[in-house]
Amino acid sequence: MSFFAEKHYPEAVLGSSLDEYLARGWYRMGQSIFTTHFLCFGEQLYSAIWIRLNMQQHQFRKGQRKLMRKNAERFQIKYAPFKLTQEKENLYQKYKQHFPGYIARSLQESLLDGEEYNTYQTIESQIYDGDQLIGLSYFDLGKDSVASILGIYDPAYSEYSIGYYTMLLEMDYCRQHSIKYYYPGYVVPGYERFDYKLRVGEVEYLRLSTSSWEPYLKFQTEEIPLLQMEHQLKEAQASLAKANVASQLYYYPLFEANLFGMLQATYLDFPVFLNIEPLYPTPQFRYFLVFDVRDQAFKLLRCSNFDDFRFYFNDAYTQAFDPATFLVELTVVEQLLFKTKQLEELKLVLTHNHEKLV
Repeated sequence: MSFFAEKHYPEAVLGSSLDEYLARGWYRMGQSIFTTHFLCFGEQLYSAIWIRLNMQQHQFRKGQRKLMRKNAERFQIKYAPFKLTQEKENLYQKYKQHFPGYIARSLQESLLDGEEYNTYQTIESQIYDGDQLIGLSYFDLGKDSVASILGIYDPAYSEYSIGYYTMLLEMDYCRQHSIKYYYPGYVVPGYERFDYKLRVGEVEYLRLSTSSWEPYLKFQTEEIPLLQMEHQLKEAQASLAKANVASQLYYYPLFEANLFGMLQATYLDFPVFLNIEPLYPTPQFRYFLVFDVRDQAFKLLRCSNFDDFRFYFNDAYTQAFDPATFLVELTVVEQLLFKTKQLEELKLVLTHNHEKLV
């Protein structure tokens, strides 16, 4: 089974290689590159929806042109190859003090994981007020795409919308260099913190069920992968109950374990599942039913616990979740036992042929 969450550590991600990663919903994290389709904030799970802007079809709106013109008259703009300096680090620390969430300790840690070598071809957009650096963003170049990585600014200049302005500068760089796609990352339906990315224009989104890019204007709530999973599993739960097969719905906040570079294993990366309890009394295994939105199929998994999970997830984190609703035991998928798109077929296997699955 392919992973919803995965991370690579390539020696270089340049040109068409970056284009291919971005087109599949991958994104830079320090010097690695990763993908994920689910997120956990507090005790709530969400879906991550990857977006991009087709710059060949984009025209800057009146408000965007006004902001760009106004700030171009007020400030000096430069584009330059990536280079860390103390001046930029000082700006980062000033920005960090006012950032309302977690942020890396330093600019070098954020972009280079503390290393000296950059895996990507990175460009800076620099904004100066006289000789003072007041805004800065970093974006990576592919052959036909740009990935927006980080934007920072002096909070004293908030009235000039510098953070948003740096995104417009990155988009303008794409226009000037005939680059087709601008990738700002993901948005999170139901979690407004990332909605600012939708301001850039009429973006496309990566539809997980088809691996295709579609107009975000056509995006429907029913397409949110997490909601699809919940809906299908609740239908399965009701159907199985009629056949006297009891199950319990659990949410699983440790779904990103495959990103953490742990022991080689297939860690469960579904954020919600049905625990099928009474048919299989073996203590070393648990049997979970998941719904995979990528192929619209139910999958019955034989799983086991990873005993030393607290080496990776501390008690303070796991104890924040209600055990009646959340499973906070790191889980390894031992085997895919059965796959079907038909609930009746699933019910038949669980009620009449389940001994063959043990």
